[in-house]
Amino acid sequence: MAIMRSTIKKGGGGSWLGIKTGTISKITCEQEKYKSWADVYLIIEFMVEGSEYPRVMKVVGSYDKEPSGQITDCSLLKKITFLFDAIGEQGGPNHMGKWVDSDENEISNIVSHLNQYIGTELTIYVFKELAKNGQAYTRVHNKVFPKGEAYHKELESYIAFLKSKGFIKEAPENMDTPAQPVEMNGTGTMGNIDIANL
Repeated sequence: MAIMRSTIKKGGGGSWLGIKTGTISKITCEQEKYKSWADVYLIIEFMVEGSEYPRVMKVVGSYDKEPSGQITDCSLLKKITFLFDAIGEQGGPNHMGKWVDSDENEISNIVSHLNQYIGTELTIYVFKELAKNGQAYTRVHNKVFPKGEAYHKELESYIAFLKSKGFIKEAPENMDTPAQPVEMNGTGTMGNIDIANL
């Protein structure tokens, strides 16, 4: 008979959070689904040491445009620039927001074009974001860098700056534990406290 062993998970307890080296594992585009409001909807998945699940970064939004239709500098263009600079992609959106390569030839399928970067390692920041609905969602921040110790320190400094200004809303560590449902009819308990006695 064969010897059986249980699968031991390595690196639990949220060790995949923070500044990490992430390997691009998949790129998808869902712009067609959200075309009523999104000019770009790219989803980049990263595999991170200590996590068996991919960690997701979304490059999503609409361009700011002149009355002529030409795009201007905006948060979406910054997100694209962060990613493309980090992976070494020389193409990007042209002045009308169309994907082009470094020779300004139009790219018909941006995912097929970007798939050449599958396996690329980047320096990323993985965190649990506190959403407006009160839920915590794990995401990769849009500021990414090539792999390297110097980039690790640069990203660390950048994230510290964003936190100091309140631009990153991280969820409390105990958000992993589902909250006990509370009935809003004046009855029920919260912890060991009877709500009726509050």
